Amino acid sequence: MVHLSLPASPFTPAFAAGEPALIIPDHIPIPADIYAAALDVRVPLTIAAVYAVSAHLLNHCANGKPYRIANTRIFKIFVVLHNVFLAVYSAWTFVGMVRGMHNALDKSSFENAVGSLCKVREETRTVFMGNGTMMDAGFIAPGVKVQGLWEDALAWYGWWFYLSKFYEVIDTAIILLKGKKSSLLQTYHHSGAMICMWAGIRYMAPPIWIFCIFNSLIHALMYTYYTLSALHIRVPGILKQSLTTMQITQFLVGGSLAAVHLFVNLDKDTPCLSNSGEIFATYTNCVYLAPLTYLFVDFFVRSYTQKGKAKAKKN
Repeated sequence: MVHLSLPASPFTPAFAAGEPALIIPDHIPIPADIYAAALDVRVPLTIAAVYAVSAHLLNHCANGKPYRIANTRIFKIFVVLHNVFLAVYSAWTFVGMVRGMHNALDKSSFENAVGSLCKVREETRTVFMGNGTMMDAGFIAPGVKVQGLWEDALAWYGWWFYLSKFYEVIDTAIILLKGKKSSLLQTYHHSGAMICMWAGIRYMAPPIWIFCIFNSLIHALMYTYYTLSALHIRVPGILKQSLTTMQITQFLVGGSLAAVHLFVNLDKDTPCLSNSGEIFATYTNCVYLAPLTYLFVDFFVRSYTQKGKAKAKKN
């Protein structure tokens, strides 16, 4: 019987009993050492720190005038290709994740559906029947294997989605080369996304599916909009406002869904999250989303409301 309880302490050390082992499914066509090396904590911490410091320092050089390279044909072509690539890649991730969710979700009962989203990989998965009894981990019936979300989608699409967060900082480089400043919103967004995706994939945290699905969908739409803008195709202003609204909605809904994982128990002795690593990753994502949501709401007010526009003009 699924019920709610108080979550584990946010100060639960992620490495209390030793760092949880990273499970790399056999069908992943990437060498295990490369896969694991990309998820070394020093990778996101170093890149995020270098990116944030560089963006801050280069902001002092921005004076509103684009650099010479920004006016070249090759730069403009690169910007279009960059946006097309991220739009197509994001759509690929969204479709793959949705397909994986459909395959992994046990729809035979509400309890089993919740269990599929909580226990996303074989060594933590236990299928709960409607009467509260449990069957062998990974099986609905003898001989019928349950494909978990980690094995079916997250280990593959999630790993690439994590790496894509490093590539996305090119957005900031493009803005700086155009002579504009990187806002706090953009710098915090990019650097924080690296850390959050690292935590979710490194510790195979169930709620990271929310980030992958929601964010990939929004990015597919957003980079399509950027592509059209780069091609000087007029897009109604309401579309940009709608994209910002969708961003804010994904943070509110996604953050709430992620937080729910902390409170859900599959029975009185089986929490949704299986270990301290999953708990750590979930708290990391929820803490990151709180100020990010505020920054996006502030951007919305300044950009799309009369009061915000008037204040911005005055400043």
